Amino acid sequence: MDTLAAWLWNPFLSFLYLQIGLLLLILTRFAAWRRLGAGLWRGTQASSGGPQHERHLGQGRAFLTALAATVGVGNWAGVSTAIHLGGPGALFWIWVSALAGMSMRMCSTWLAMRYQPEDHDSPLFATPMGYLERFMDQGRSWIPLAIAGQMLLLGLFSALIQSNSVAHAVEDQVGGSHLLVGLLLATGVAVVVLGGLRKIAEVSSVIVPLMVLLYLLAGLTILLSDLTATGAALAEVWHYAFQPYALGGGLAGYTVMQALQFGLSRGIFSHSSGLGTAPFTLASNTGDRRQNALLAAQVPVVDTLIICTVTGLVVLTQGDWQNLNGAYLTVQSFSAHFGEIGRLLLLGVLIFFAYTTVITWSYFAERCFNYLGFHQINRFRWLLIACVFIGPFFPVKLIWSTGDLLNGLILLLHLLPLLWLVIQHQDEIGPNLLGGRNR
Repeated sequence: MDTLAAWLWNPFLSFLYLQIGLLLLILTRFAAWRRLGAGLWRGTQASSGGPQHERHLGQGRAFLTALAATVGVGNWAGVSTAIHLGGPGALFWIWVSALAGMSMRMCSTWLAMRYQPEDHDSPLFATPMGYLERFMDQGRSWIPLAIAGQMLLLGLFSALIQSNSVAHAVEDQVGGSHLLVGLLLATGVAVVVLGGLRKIAEVSSVIVPLMVLLYLLAGLTILLSDLTATGAALAEVWHYAFQPYALGGGLAGYTVMQALQFGLSRGIFSHSSGLGTAPFTLASNTGDRRQNALLAAQVPVVDTLIICTVTGLVVLTQGDWQNLNGAYLTVQSFSAHFGEIGRLLLLGVLIFFAYTTVITWSYFAERCFNYLGFHQINRFRWLLIACVFIGPFFPVKLIWSTGDLLNGLILLLHLLPLLWLVIQHQDEIGPNLLGGRNR
C-alpha cells in the first residue's frame, strides 16, 4: 500500500494538484486570495441558529463544522510525519497545498449551491455529486458514483486513522491500553453521531474554537519565547523547499521531491481541499452563495496556514524530528517547553481534535452512503463506530498509506471534472465572487 501511494503522489498527482489549483485561481480571478478574510469575517458574524431543515446549518456553525472536519490528526501527526519524511522543506509545500486548495474548496461550494436541488431531502443536496451529476453525460455517469464510494471509504478510514493516532499518543504519554482508548473514543463518538448533523454541529461549534485557541496559545508561547530559533526554522523551511537536506555522518538526507510529495499529501490530508467535501457543510443552507463560497476558502487558511504552521515550527525548534515521528514527535516537542502539565494538556487537545474530525467525517460518509442508494443509516453509523473502536489495533503505516491512496484516487476523479465545470462558468464565478450579485 505504501508503494502504491508513493507511486501515485510522486510526482504525477503532486504536479496535477498544483497545476489545477493554479488554473482555478486564474479562472476565478484570484478571488480566494483577493477576498481573503472578508468571507471569514462576514460568515462568522452570521447567525448560527434558526435552520429550517435538519440538513440546514447557519453559516457560522457551518464554518466551525467544516473546521472540525479538517482540524484533527493531520494538524499534528500529519505535519510531524511530513517533516520527518520530507525534511523542513515539507512545511513549505504544506503551505502551497493550502494556497492552491483555497480555490478548490471555494469553487466546489459555489457550484454545489448554484445547482442545489429544490428538494432538500434529495441525496444530492449539499454534496459534490449534485454538480457532478448534472454535467456528466452517460459515458461519464460513473464518476459521481465512484467519488461517493471512495469518499465513504475515506470516512471510515478517517475514523481508523484518528483513533489509531490518539491511541498511540495516549500509550506513549500515559500508558493507556489500546482497548480502553478505542472503547472510550467509540462511546463518545456514538453519543454524537447517532444524533445526526444538528448534534454534530452543536458539539463541534463548542469544542473547536476552544481547542484551537488553546493549541495556538501554547504554540505561539513557545515560538515567541525564542524568536532566534523560530526565525532560523523559517529560513530552513524556505531553503530546503528547493534544496536537498543533507544529514551528517554519511546518512541519506531528504530530496526536494520528498519534501514536495509528503508536504502536499499531508497538507491535503489536513485541509481536504480538492476532495469535494466543502459542500457537505458550507452548502448546507439557503444563504448567500458568494459568502458561503468565500467562507469555504478560509478553511485552509485557519487549518493549515495558521495551525499547521504553528505545529511545524514548534517541531523544528523543539523536537528531534529526524528520529521521532507522528503524534509522539508533536507531543514531545510541546512538552520540551511546558513539561508534564503542558504535555497532558496538549494530549487532551489532540484527543478533542481527533474526536471532532471523526464525528464530522461520519456525516460526510453517511451522505455518500445515502447517495449510493442505501438507507440503513443507523447500521452505517454503527459500522463507523466499530471502525473507531478497532482503529488502534491497525499498523500505523498501513492506515496512513491507505489514507494517502484514497485521497489521491478521489483527487484524480474530482479535480478534472471540477476544472471543466469552472471553465464552463468562469464568466459567472469570478465576477460573482468579487462582488457581483448571485445569479
